[in-house]
Amino acid sequence: MSILKMENSAYQYSLRELLCLQVFRHKVGTITSDEFCHAVIAWAEREVIAGSDSTLLLILASLGLDSTPDITAVDKYLLMYLREKGIQSPSLYESAMIWLRLQLDHLTEASSRLEIEARLTLFTQYCLDNPPGAFARMTSMLSGLYWELFDEAIPVFNARASEMSESALIEYVRGRLRPLVRVLNNPDWVRLLTCEY
Repeated sequence: MSILKMENSAYQYSLRELLCLQVFRHKVGTITSDEFCHAVIAWAEREVIAGSDSTLLLILASLGLDSTPDITAVDKYLLMYLREKGIQSPSLYESAMIWLRLQLDHLTEASSRLEIEARLTLFTQYCLDNPPGAFARMTSMLSGLYWELFDEAIPVFNARASEMSESALIEYVRGRLRPLVRVLNNPDWVRLLTCEY
């Protein structure tokens, strides 16, 4: 069972983001097959509407006619499309950082205490301690932020979030995430952080 989700079905993923999510999904077991299928199909539909005449994109878009698209078919036709266009899959390092950027973008858009807690809980999972080093450090920092804000393991201890208003909590979290979001939205920084030595 997947513990990590794409989180926002209205978000319009680019092809590069989808490829990163696919690589990360295969390596770490993230993202449910249904979510990934629907995101790829939505991307293919947008491409066809924009005028792409690729037969493979038409096939990918038509897979959305099935209420539960087959992940094997989606993966197959997406791979064939990549070969047709000569597009390489991203590295695991780049995929990890792009996945993290997407998660942080969704987290900064959180509009309630419960949503922030649910999204931060994700970073307490052991499987997030993966290379590159910057990814592991950032997810560790996010795990620490979760425990700082929501740890109420000791009955006499009130978590910091319980002492803040919802608006103050949202602003505090956004402020803490701002430097990470700025780095992960800068292609030069991502390239530097994903270099494999």
